[in-house]
Amino acid sequence: MKALIATPRGEVFDTFFTPENIALAESLGEIVWNDTGRMFTPAEVAERITDCDVYITTWGAPRLDAGLLDAAPKLKMLTHLCGTVVPFVSDAVWDRGIRVLSGNRYFAESVAEGTLAYMLTALRDIPRYSRRTKEERLWKTNDDYNQRLAGKKIGIVSYGAIARNLVRILSVFRVELYVYDIVPLPEADVKKYGLHQASLEEIFGTCDIITLHTPLFDATRHLIGAPLLSKIRPGALLVNTSRGAVIDQRALERELADGRFRAVLDVYEEEPPRPDCPLYDLPNVTMIPHMGGPTIDLRQVIAHDLLLESAEFLKNGGELPDEITRSMAAVMSIG
Repeated sequence: MKALIATPRGEVFDTFFTPENIALAESLGEIVWNDTGRMFTPAEVAERITDCDVYITTWGAPRLDAGLLDAAPKLKMLTHLCGTVVPFVSDAVWDRGIRVLSGNRYFAESVAEGTLAYMLTALRDIPRYSRRTKEERLWKTNDDYNQRLAGKKIGIVSYGAIARNLVRILSVFRVELYVYDIVPLPEADVKKYGLHQASLEEIFGTCDIITLHTPLFDATRHLIGAPLLSKIRPGALLVNTSRGAVIDQRALERELADGRFRAVLDVYEEEPPRPDCPLYDLPNVTMIPHMGGPTIDLRQVIAHDLLLESAEFLKNGGELPDEITRSMAAVMSIG
C-alpha cells in the first residue's frame, strides 16, 4: 500500500496520528506525509498522488475531483477519517470505481453519546447548579428543581446512523420514542424499541424532548422554522447536534426569548455565532462550540482502524465495514 496523507502535521494531525499510529501506517506500506505545515493545494496533491493506492483525508483536504483522479491512475481508495464525505468526493470517484471509507460509523455513535449527555445535563440543570455552588457558594434549597429522563416522550427528527445509535442508548431509560423520517422506519427497530413514526407537527407539538439529526442539504435548510418552533410545549427541551442551518436560527432566537422552552445547541448557522447573537444572553440556552462528536480521544481509534481496514482490503479484498457508497453519500450533510 502506498498512501498520501493530506493532513499537515500539527494539532489536528496529532489527534489522529499518535506515534503509535504513525508507526502503524509506516508498517503497512509507503506513506507520503504532508510536511508543509499547511493543507496541500490541489496541485500539490496531484504532484504526490501519482502512484498512490490510497488518499487519506481529514477536514479541509482538497476534493478528489476528476482533475486529481487524472493524476492518480493507480488510486483505489479514498479513506476519510472524519464523518461526511460530501466535500471530498465527486461523481468521478464513483464512476471510476474508487472505494470510499469514512469514520462515519464512529462519528454516529459518538454524537449519539453526546446527545444523551446534553439531554441529561439540561434536565438536571448541571451547569447552573455547578456555577451557583462554585461561584456563589450557595447550597441547594427546597425550591430547586431538576428532571429525570426516564418516562419522557422524545421526538427524534430523522432516522439515520446517529439516531439509530441514540435509540439503542435511550431504550434503557424506558422512554417513549417518536420518530420523523421521510421513509418508513425499519420494522425490526419498530418492534425492538417500540418506535412510533410521527409527523414533525406531532413531534414538535407533543414531545418533552426534541432532538434533531437531519443532514444538511438544500432540501433540509430551514426545515425547522417558526411554524414548528411555535408548537413546542412549555418546559420542553430542544437539542440540535445536526447542522445549524437545519433550523431557521432567527426564528429560534425569537421563540426562545420568552423562556417558554429550553435548548441545547451544539451547532449554529454561523460558526462561531456573531458576537451580538441573542443566544449568548438567553438563560434557557446551553451553547456548546460544535463538540458533539467525535470526542478527541476517538480520533486515534478511527485512524488506527481505518488504516488497518484500508490495508487489509488492498491486500486481500473482502468486506469494507466502513465503506460509504454513492447512495449513502447522497443523504450525508454537505459539510
